[in-house]
Amino acid sequence: MSTILMTVPAHFDGAHIRLDAEVELKPNTPLLVTIFSEDLSHLALVRGAMKQSEEAFARVWENDEDAVYDQL
Repeated sequence: MSTILMTVPAHFDGAHIRLDAEVELKPNTPLLVTIFSEDLSHLALVRGAMKQSEEAFARVWENDEDAVYDQL
């Protein structure tokens, strides 16, 4: 995985959380799970906000100015 944060749609099948997109993960990869209410009327808004967060985190964590700290 080349990004620090990735949003992947998923669902709970009654026993397990299943990813709705193919993602290559190594065993014990840390994950964050966001659980939406069953009222899906705001789902598109929440997913849009999550998508915008990915870009913001990438700008914060993946920039040349902070690369100097990698040498410490």
